[in-house]
Amino acid sequence: MKRCAGLVALAALGALGGELTVEPGGLTPHEALAKVRAAKAAGDASAWTIRVKDGIYALKETLVITPEDSGTREAPITWIGQGEKTVFAGGERLAGWKDAGGGVWSAPVPRAPDGTQAYFEQLWVNGRRADRARLPNRCPSDLKAEYFNVTQPRCEVADAQERVPPGKYTIERVTLTNEAALALAAIPADELQYAQMNVIHKWSFARRILRGFDPATMTVETHGRTKWTSWQIWNPRETLVWFENVRSAFDAPGEWFYDAKAGTVLYRPLPGEDMLSAEAVAPSSKISRLVEFRGDPDKGAYVHDIVFKGIAFAYTDGTSADGGRGPTQAYQHQAACGYDGAVTAEGVRRIAFDGCTFAHTGNYGMRFNDGCVSNTVTNCKLFDLGAGGVWMGAGNGHVANGERLTRRIIKNLAPRSTAFNRIENCVIRNGGLFNPEGTGVAYTHVSDSKVLHCDIYDFYYTGVSVGWTWGFAGSVAQRNEIAYNRIYDLGKGIMSDMGGVYTLGTSYGTRVHHNVIHDVWAYSYGGWALYTDEGSEGLAMDHNLCWNTTDGGFHQHYGAGCVIRNNIFAWNRKLGAVRMARQVVQDIPCTLNFVNNIVVVREGPLVGRGPRGVGGIWACNLWYDFSGNKPDLDGLDWEKWRTCGKETGGVYADPLFEKADAQERVSPVANDFRLKPNSPAIALGFETWDYSVSGTAGGSGR
Repeated sequence: MKRCAGLVALAALGALGGELTVEPGGLTPHEALAKVRAAKAAGDASAWTIRVKDGIYALKETLVITPEDSGTREAPITWIGQGEKTVFAGGERLAGWKDAGGGVWSAPVPRAPDGTQAYFEQLWVNGRRADRARLPNRCPSDLKAEYFNVTQPRCEVADAQERVPPGKYTIERVTLTNEAALALAAIPADELQYAQMNVIHKWSFARRILRGFDPATMTVETHGRTKWTSWQIWNPRETLVWFENVRSAFDAPGEWFYDAKAGTVLYRPLPGEDMLSAEAVAPSSKISRLVEFRGDPDKGAYVHDIVFKGIAFAYTDGTSADGGRGPTQAYQHQAACGYDGAVTAEGVRRIAFDGCTFAHTGNYGMRFNDGCVSNTVTNCKLFDLGAGGVWMGAGNGHVANGERLTRRIIKNLAPRSTAFNRIENCVIRNGGLFNPEGTGVAYTHVSDSKVLHCDIYDFYYTGVSVGWTWGFAGSVAQRNEIAYNRIYDLGKGIMSDMGGVYTLGTSYGTRVHHNVIHDVWAYSYGGWALYTDEGSEGLAMDHNLCWNTTDGGFHQHYGAGCVIRNNIFAWNRKLGAVRMARQVVQDIPCTLNFVNNIVVVREGPLVGRGPRGVGGIWACNLWYDFSGNKPDLDGLDWEKWRTCGKETGGVYADPLFEKADAQERVSPVANDFRLKPNSPAIALGFETWDYSVSGTAGGSGR
């Protein structure tokens, strides 16, 4: 009888498995998911295909996919869209635009799902992220003009009279130095709570609700969550500030202002924009996760064998550290680690995204947390990102029972381990637009995973980050591969301390190779192409072409046993094309093996501070300063460098780039580093390679 009842239930759905069609005005994504879930509950084990027709599907709540919705290896569940016009959206189109005069248009603020006035901090007009009324204004010709500088930052523990719980919040005060900031004095008291102060400090970012401004002293007050630690203090030389949603700063075409008092959105159209036909979209539902895969690794209940093809995920909200529906408070850390993704997963197996788009987000495009194994992201486009592209990694370094998380090879993983994932042939660009810490790809507590043939560019911070353990403490981030990627246009002279590829902690078996990395520009320091940060060890970096960096092609903060071989490092500006910071940490001597590399400069030193005190093998490298100046290798000339024990068998010589100018001896084409057959580097054993194959199959910027 039970079997018959199940067959009757399946018959009511129309078929033993099969196809469903989602379309505007018809079946919704949530309804399609419910139908498949019902079929699975009734015993259906066949493959299902959900075809999604073109249209914008405004989600009022997250599409939550659970283990009960899974397919199998032989019979997966496949969602197929028709491309970038098939959109799962976390926002809705604003309607009712009216000409308010003076070049300003207004529209009513829509209602949130609970019926209250929706609150949002992002607006897209015709697919372009509009600037929230900003002080100072955008200045594409001079990015640093878009920010204020500070002095006298200070932090005080709040007392009871100031209505901030002692021990939980602090009062932060900072003095501005730019007179243009006096415009803050025009903010009415009842609009302060909707104005935000944004702070970039080194590699971190803070978003604070503006609590007050004293024009006499040019002092801004905000409230923080905890007392600043030493690295979070806003050093005037390394800090940039701007303000958003300031009515008195609502003065430039393309800007918008959230008028909470009037319940309207104000916008100044760009030349040629017609607001009667414009598509203005806001994430009014406060949805940051459009799709969530919700498995339970602790119970062995995984979501598995589901495929998404040709679907766009767009218009998501940011992630507030304080939660709630009001203005966002974001606190400083690294890589926007507290932000979720438009698609967020935990406890998944064999989930695939192919040919999908992730755009117009307030957070990461995708985030894979604990227990994510054997998943793929291929042929996807991720752009206009509030934070970064893909975050992948468990919350901690999970290992199997009986395994120890120390400085050793980790072979046995746990149910919550994240491993064996692949990101390939994707374009990941234009990020950090709501939180500048966002990283192109962040591989944290993840092992045995790959980033291959991707174009990753246009971020304020790091391109690819691998590892999430500071110091020599042991890490599961092992046997990862970052290869054949084109990574560039990072930092933009705004953030500091970043890399094209950045590593942390024990990384045995990890290999970074055949990448092209260039144009990494820091604000104050730390624009590196390859950056082995605290405790990096046991990894190899080879056949990488690196040029145009603020500080150096390679920097090791401290580490042990890394092999840097057969790379080209060119055209750094300061601090040394090769540099290291510390020599002994936790009583562990730092080492580095630097072999068969080409290191050339035309300004700044060849070698920065530190390498003479670091052990390891330095051999068969070619060094050359095209400026004609006396070479500077950690304060030594060539002969002293060679005889101090840091270079065995190497040479100081022109590498003879094929396109070099005979008189200037500098390649006139910035990215052409092919060598002539008689190059002395080849005689040293340097292996040439075709670096034009790096990046996506469709070419950079497709």
